Amino acid sequence: MRLEAPLDPMLVKELFKFWEPIFGGPIDVTPETLLGSEGTQSRITVFTRRLGDNLAGACLVASSSTLPALGGLGEVATSPAARRTGIATELTKQARDDFADRGGQALFLGTVNHAAARIYFRLGWRKLAGANLMVNVLDGRSPEEFMVDYFRGIGPVEVREPSPSDRAPMIPLLVSPHDWQALDFNTGMMSTRYAVQDSCLGLYRRYAALTDGGRGVWFCASDDKGQLAGLSSARVDDEGGCQVDGFTRRDSLESWRELVQRAADWGADISASSIWATVSVEDDEKLALFESVGFKIAGEGESFDLGGRELGTLRIELA
Repeated sequence: MRLEAPLDPMLVKELFKFWEPIFGGPIDVTPETLLGSEGTQSRITVFTRRLGDNLAGACLVASSSTLPALGGLGEVATSPAARRTGIATELTKQARDDFADRGGQALFLGTVNHAAARIYFRLGWRKLAGANLMVNVLDGRSPEEFMVDYFRGIGPVEVREPSPSDRAPMIPLLVSPHDWQALDFNTGMMSTRYAVQDSCLGLYRRYAALTDGGRGVWFCASDDKGQLAGLSSARVDDEGGCQVDGFTRRDSLESWRELVQRAADWGADISASSIWATVSVEDDEKLALFESVGFKIAGEGESFDLGGRELGTLRIELA
């Protein structure tokens, strides 16, 4: 069965009861999303199979209303009783074909399951370097060719507040290799040039979680087609200070200052006791950019893990 949000509330409860014990962790979308809270900003399509009256399998595709060429496949699962029956393959193929019929070009997914990865490979998905993600480029281009062509097409960008329409466009931005090691300490985002990225649709959830309880905010740099070139964030710390961070693609560095300024301005608006950031000791260019907008080194920060390597940081504060 194919259904689009908003879904019936009873089905939403049934889906989460089905998914949660299988994945043992957060689901990539919220119940409110499936109930239609995102309105026209995103398109959430759910595919299900039943054995009798019980759910035997389910998955979903999330795509952007502004950039429908991109999508994310998630929550592919079958019940224990339905495993090795081909239901997961059927659901995945249906989701892929439906996405293609709607004009989709690239469908991303994340998996650490090698058996599942073999199924995805047979259906056209290919692994992305530096990530436990795969992408199905429906016109047959390799992932590398698609990413080069995709980012070559980005136009002039402006900084704005995010929306659920950014869920899919975040994926190629965050799984691309960046020169800076640490992209955003507020969300734990590291460059895939140095560390493996495991998340796909969950990338949006990690940024959106910053806003819980009004204790954070984030911003996007995008062109008029909805392609993202950078992100920034601000988060209230336990002492009432405001930690800011942000990154952009190298060809959009001119927007970095505005991204970080928007984050810092939010901290000033809430009267944060300090506005500060963390920078890897090896991210010299990023440190220089922070210093160019008034941040000063305040001391050493906490170390962090980068692909199994422990690295030091600097704490910098806005003077």
